[in-house]
Amino acid sequence: MKNLKKWITSPIATVILFVAAAGLLLFSTIGGARAAFLAISETYTGQVEMYDIGVSLLEKSAHDEQPKEVAHRNYIKNSQDEWDETKGVLLSNLLATGEEFVPGKEYTEELSVANTGTINEWVRVTIYKYWTDPQGNKVFTDSNAKGESTPGLAPSLIKLTPANVDTGDGSGAWILDTEASSQTEERTVYYYNKLLNSGTDTTSTPLTSTLSVDTSVAKKVTQTTSDDGKTIVTSYDYDGWRFCIEATVDAVQERNAVDAIKSAWGRDVSFRDNGTMVLE
Repeated sequence: MKNLKKWITSPIATVILFVAAAGLLLFSTIGGARAAFLAISETYTGQVEMYDIGVSLLEKSAHDEQPKEVAHRNYIKNSQDEWDETKGVLLSNLLATGEEFVPGKEYTEELSVANTGTINEWVRVTIYKYWTDPQGNKVFTDSNAKGESTPGLAPSLIKLTPANVDTGDGSGAWILDTEASSQTEERTVYYYNKLLNSGTDTTSTPLTSTLSVDTSVAKKVTQTTSDDGKTIVTSYDYDGWRFCIEATVDAVQERNAVDAIKSAWGRDVSFRDNGTMVLE
């Protein structure tokens, strides 16, 4: 595997209370040096209202002894109303030195959240998965309004396995938002169903457990034979394609939670007697 890592940052405006995100960068080959898959993402930050609020995105990959902070953004309440923030990349320790990324193999990839502010908060994580072609165009199998299919690779081939999911009885920790506006082939939204107190995190119940790429991406090949019939050249159809993952976390304050969540996230929620959240 060719080991290639770089930082990619891009500011983005937001209307929600807070966003912190991190991207991943991994370059690997499949079938020798013929098919290369590059996983990239950007690091996003967003503007927030001036509260004593802060949140961090944490990651524990295969070679991390403990979960590590990937990115954070905390409000510093002073005369300048400043922000303390850091940015990072995911999957930096996914592979050992010299190890190749293998489609079909499951790699440890645990994403979790920490409340690094001074007030309690409710948190939400949004995960984006998609592919880009060798020219950097975002493409995946889909149909437009005319019913025309876009050629490419489906985001579902990128498997970021959820863990600790609340199936409806509150026993899990993360709620999958199944509304059409939130759940698409490319985008998945999860809510932590418990109030995240200041100074605590979700590392005991991470959102995800493993990352893998479906083996089918390395099996689609084209063979051509020379005019004299003596040489057969095999090429991988998705050579140079990239798989991309983005993870963002945002938070709203504990006070007036029902109205705050509705305003920030557009979701109606209620709470069980034990305090866990329910999506309406």
